[in-house]
Amino acid sequence: MNKWAIGIIALTLILAGVVYAIYESNDYDFEDSTKSYEILNKWELPEELDEVSGMQWIGDEKIACVQDEDGIIFIYDLSTSKIIKQYKFANSGDYEALTSLNNELWVAESNGKLFNIKSLEGVEENSEVIELEFEYRNNIEGLAANTNGELWLSVKERNLDNSSGYKGIYSFNPLTNKLNKEPVLKISYDDPKFDVLKTDNPRKLIRPSDITFSPLNDDLYVLDAEFQKVLIVDRKGQINNLHLLDPAEFAQPEGICFSPSGRLFIANESLGGPANIIEVKIN
Repeated sequence: MNKWAIGIIALTLILAGVVYAIYESNDYDFEDSTKSYEILNKWELPEELDEVSGMQWIGDEKIACVQDEDGIIFIYDLSTSKIIKQYKFANSGDYEALTSLNNELWVAESNGKLFNIKSLEGVEENSEVIELEFEYRNNIEGLAANTNGELWLSVKERNLDNSSGYKGIYSFNPLTNKLNKEPVLKISYDDPKFDVLKTDNPRKLIRPSDITFSPLNDDLYVLDAEFQKVLIVDRKGQINNLHLLDPAEFAQPEGICFSPSGRLFIANESLGGPANIIEVKIN
């Protein structure tokens, strides 16, 4: 066996170990009997989207995607399983979320910058940049537009005022460019729906990797990549449902979005295999 073959085998074993370690790090035991979703479709993404971090349905079987490092919006066609367009909106950064409001795209960078892209047909690197009062320690990872014309943002790490006992979701008004530093919604760590996780460690309860609103009932869907799950939360912050995701199927879920008809999509970064988009039906 040559050195190349040995290297490939070693790398495969390392990646398998990483995925297994993530699975074992959860305090709960995921079993098929607890599965509350069905996988309808799956698309393996090209290398350009290995670090896919946010996505937004834009119609006609097309999903706009961003990835962590490059300031590029990739248009992925589900019907052909190909990237059909790229639009550079900014230089390299740490881009974590993508949404659409009034036919304009918005991208969130983890440090608190918002990028407003008026049109993908316009001049590249022509986006409007808005700097919010966030810090790296807050770490924005979720962005979603609601029916009231607001953008809601989730923080993966600390709340804006460093308060404890809940995970805060914040609102931004794009008409006034004002961020409401008081949470528009609080997800309490004491919510009984968290009991299934068998832990009171806030880091394991919820660290949002993305958020989106259901077009069917306007509930907020909160995705967690580190301890794989989806929370369905009402406008008072109460968890209506908590759906555990199998780490073997969702190695690192970083992006979530709906189609207008209610189709639900979750994107996984590359970890032990190609990055992917999975269409899910939650029971």
